[in-house]
Amino acid sequence: MKKRLRLITKVVFFFLFFHFAFACAYAQHNPLIGSGNSYVNLSKKTTGGFIQVGDTLEIRTNYFFGSSYNSGNSGNLYNIRYYDSIPLKTTILTNDSLRLITNEGLTSRRYTYAGGDDAGTYTASPGAGQYQIRINMGTNALKSTSPGSLTDTIGSRTAKIGTTYPRLFSGLLITTSFKVVVTGSPGDTIVLGIGKLLYKKTSSGSDTTINATPYKILISGTTASTLCGNALSNNLAAEKKGTFDSGTVTNRSYGLSFSIPNYSYVFPSASVSTGDGSYAIVNNLSPIASTATNSRYATSPTSCSGAPAGLSCSNRMFTGFWDIIGDHTGTNNSIGNGPVASGTKGGYMLSVNSDVVTSEAYNQTVTGLCPSTYYEFSGWVRNVCKYCGIDSASNQTYKPGVLPNLSFSINGIDIYASGQLDTIGWQKKGFVFQTSASQTSAVISIRNNASGGGGNDWVLDDISIGTCGPTATMNYTPFLLGCSSGTLANLSATIKYTYNPNYSYYVWQKSTNGGTTWTNTATKGTMTPTMSSGYYQYTTNYPSFMAYGADSGTYYRVLVASSDSNLLSNSCSFTDGNTIMLKIIDCGGIVKSDLLSFKGQLNSDNRTTLNWNVTSEDNLSKYEIERSGDGRTFVKIGEVSSYNSNKLTAYSFNDEEPVNGNIYYRLKIVDTKGLYKYSNIIIVSKFLNFEVRSLKNPFKDLISADVIMPADGEVTLYLHDTYGRLIQKKQQKMFRGLNTATIGNLDNLSKGIYTLLVEYDHQTAQKKLIKVD
Repeated sequence: MKKRLRLITKVVFFFLFFHFAFACAYAQHNPLIGSGNSYVNLSKKTTGGFIQVGDTLEIRTNYFFGSSYNSGNSGNLYNIRYYDSIPLKTTILTNDSLRLITNEGLTSRRYTYAGGDDAGTYTASPGAGQYQIRINMGTNALKSTSPGSLTDTIGSRTAKIGTTYPRLFSGLLITTSFKVVVTGSPGDTIVLGIGKLLYKKTSSGSDTTINATPYKILISGTTASTLCGNALSNNLAAEKKGTFDSGTVTNRSYGLSFSIPNYSYVFPSASVSTGDGSYAIVNNLSPIASTATNSRYATSPTSCSGAPAGLSCSNRMFTGFWDIIGDHTGTNNSIGNGPVASGTKGGYMLSVNSDVVTSEAYNQTVTGLCPSTYYEFSGWVRNVCKYCGIDSASNQTYKPGVLPNLSFSINGIDIYASGQLDTIGWQKKGFVFQTSASQTSAVISIRNNASGGGGNDWVLDDISIGTCGPTATMNYTPFLLGCSSGTLANLSATIKYTYNPNYSYYVWQKSTNGGTTWTNTATKGTMTPTMSSGYYQYTTNYPSFMAYGADSGTYYRVLVASSDSNLLSNSCSFTDGNTIMLKIIDCGGIVKSDLLSFKGQLNSDNRTTLNWNVTSEDNLSKYEIERSGDGRTFVKIGEVSSYNSNKLTAYSFNDEEPVNGNIYYRLKIVDTKGLYKYSNIIIVSKFLNFEVRSLKNPFKDLISADVIMPADGEVTLYLHDTYGRLIQKKQQKMFRGLNTATIGNLDNLSKGIYTLLVEYDHQTAQKKLIKVD
């Protein structure tokens, strides 16, 4: 004979019923009968994730009988027995057992696989019309020697609803379990719902059969439950884009737009609780809209006694149990928003006290999906009861009890499970899926994978069904600065995204009205991405062109999609908002001032002293000092008045702002008529990287460019024509900091496009430029 677990309290028949804590779970409904099935991925029990080959699943079924069920026959259930078989694509876990479990998943009764030693048996190859698993139930149930046929009642006995101990809401809830290992292949589905519970309403009557509800679980080939790494766009979630709206009234005036089986919608108050099998939509989880988040919890039988004024346990649901919180919208952390008082506007959230049988809790038919596109299906959830647990005798344990466990499904197939949600605040749960080549709609749902009673109380907010959009690094972000006399515009963008293949179709767009409206250019196509630093990425270039004053203010961006047809759809093509703006300026008139030198020195306090020497000043007004963090966008930080001297004159300026990273400085030399010109740009930094910038382009007889050097050294300049032929090579010594590289005597070159290559210490920088007459 097999050893059996000893129950804490006397049990008179071999099956399990859930119990409830009086303060935590008062049933809002009393269904005559209900059933559900679920699973727990034991391999990812606390973390959640996809089901994969090799994972261990606990398959569960539960059946609830309300107190008035079969009342005409004293609530007796005769010859009660359970049958099931191992789902395809799985194998039963070896060296384990069949079980009856508590609502927290703890073992109440354990049966061997072998027949003849207890009330349960497993047979790998049963006869025709038989099942692999059988458990006899009822008071003094006898041994099971084989599964037998469905009509075989040998060994099964009688239970009396509301009398046989233990009870749930004066009813009974049976939960069975067995464990399997996933053996199928990625892309296969595991079908649950084979199980049956049979019993008779009268001792000599015919059997009543309750079939478990079939549903499917996907075996995934994905190794991690990755969410979109960047901001979502085009969120298609219902309920105000998954936020459940907001309002000044604590309880939203209407429930969900779809029905939830076995659930009722309630308006919590001092006299109405959100009990098992009910839900609410609220902006404050306190039933009386209290904002006293430090109100007393019911942590022991006497903990609510003598609470300070305003901190009574009655501020909390069930007099001391649920958290007092606000919704999550607008935050991105585990804390979320604080509760709001009645009459104060706050965001709503879905509050669920789980039904005693596992069932669906959220459902939406999503339309407007883009084909061949990745979407994130996610939501923020929170376990709101730290003290709702109960033991097998319905006594409160003042522990969390049943931990919520939610499964996310698409078109009736479970894709992802949240794992058990402990009381650690808001958690984001979900996954990424790809639509098929022609898919434009889907049914998404969130299912309760754990039973109610003694815990499993949770809230949901910020549901997302949004596209995993790419990022576009515009390589002249945020603008291209040039002179109105003519500037060569070389525009490029690097597109990055997480999932492949995707977003490889692109088109360049431009706007001449500040980005209000955009038109496609002729530059479009497809690119093959490469993997770099965890992203698939590619770079697309816009054809080089000369930009003049009339082009100033024109914006350019890249639009991407997963197919050419999606590129033509406003809802299925994407841009992340990054643009390039042409900023073509008048680079100044003739200002009479000879700037002999302009230098910057970083002092011990990380602040900069600028020094410059000037000669032959003529009607000069001032020197404006400008500072930049990127060498493109400069801000005036001060000015020094001119001495207007014809002699050598020295000036200095102290920048009180500490230097962090590379800091660029330039002088704006302004005369008395308002004309100005700029000095060269200098750089001050603790650490420098090799870089070539500020290329003079187009050129006539001289090429010059600024070169940032991390140390003293020598660079080699190579000038090639459009056919790749070497035109000139030059070596030039440079010092740490900002230097000017030059190649002269080029007036005899033919006009056209050339390439300048600057090489230093195995590093190279390449620039295109145009020769003009």
